[in-house]
Amino acid sequence: MNVLALSFDHALLAGGNATQNESQRRQVAYAEELCHRLPGSRMWIVVRSAPGMTAQPVAITNSLELYPTSSSATGFISAAYRHGRELCSRLGLDLITSQSPFSDGLVALALRSRCKAKWLVQLHMSSLDNPHWLAQSRANWLRARLGKFLLQRADAVRVVSESASLWLQKSLGIPKERIFVVPVGTGLVAKIIPLSREHAPSKTVLFVGRLCVEKGVLTLLHAFAHVHAAHHDARLVIVGDGPERTNLQELASALGLQDCVCFVGWTPYEQLPRFYANADVVVIPSLHESYGRVIVEAMSFGRATVATDTEGARSLIQDGRTGFVVPVQDIPALASKISDLLRNPQVANKVGQAARQLTKRTRDPQALCAAQVEMWLKVVGQ
Repeated sequence: MNVLALSFDHALLAGGNATQNESQRRQVAYAEELCHRLPGSRMWIVVRSAPGMTAQPVAITNSLELYPTSSSATGFISAAYRHGRELCSRLGLDLITSQSPFSDGLVALALRSRCKAKWLVQLHMSSLDNPHWLAQSRANWLRARLGKFLLQRADAVRVVSESASLWLQKSLGIPKERIFVVPVGTGLVAKIIPLSREHAPSKTVLFVGRLCVEKGVLTLLHAFAHVHAAHHDARLVIVGDGPERTNLQELASALGLQDCVCFVGWTPYEQLPRFYANADVVVIPSLHESYGRVIVEAMSFGRATVATDTEGARSLIQDGRTGFVVPVQDIPALASKISDLLRNPQVANKVGQAARQLTKRTRDPQALCAAQVEMWLKVVGQ
């Protein structure tokens, strides 16, 4: 079975065989599982690269090869179609999978008609009607229209939550049998081991993620101002980078939090465990989130999580038992829940341990890898 994946995950192009990162390991696991099911299978990934990254094909394993494209949207579309057409003519394709129903979806649609392959499109959002996402830019309104058009024409759709499956059925009329619910995995779940906490005199609130508007860090900073007023020994650690970093640093200074908010910046995935291990509370204040890998990671390390009421949080957290859910952009509610957990470490520990046990049962990386490949086989009818 030959699989072509279209991806925007330029982390696939970082590092090498000796230092495979999380993205590379996940794709290697898929390729190995596919070859285990159907010996002789091969997998190619066309990746939209970032400026300065390699433009040469990269063989990760004997059965997995990466084809980088330029970082521009038009460059990606033309190169992805060219690579796909060449692979189709030379070796044949059974399955084309696109990471989204947007520009890569257009490429997949064109290739499907040429290659007579099946097309699986992935939707990592709960819906294309989310008002927070649509309000971010006019371009998102256009993406929503394009996405709906392409989703209805795919052979199958993979979503990460039941709420997304219901939206596809009710809003777009896509039959349930064409929808697969397969959550996103994380390699950190495989490393659920007791980590000794570093001695720290302060109480630590942790955020991990990209510093962009939709991640809600602005709300978190305003909430933390209230938290710090009640807990003078509290500090906020922000791990990640993004276009809003400068604005957020300026806001932290304006709120008088410059001495208790630490902007760590981008951090290699393998170094995240120590941040989770040293956190008292992990906060996910997103405006919209269809899944929430950070929630899974925090839960796997036995940390109490406070997340805003998004589809991802509702699907992962049992409110009050394995974490807590508060309204989106509700600064007082977010501040109150963080303060409660800092004030009651026994409660935080109890909730964190319940979350850890739940994650061990339901988010095993090997099981999710097998589910991904099983989905591919069903789509192509094998």
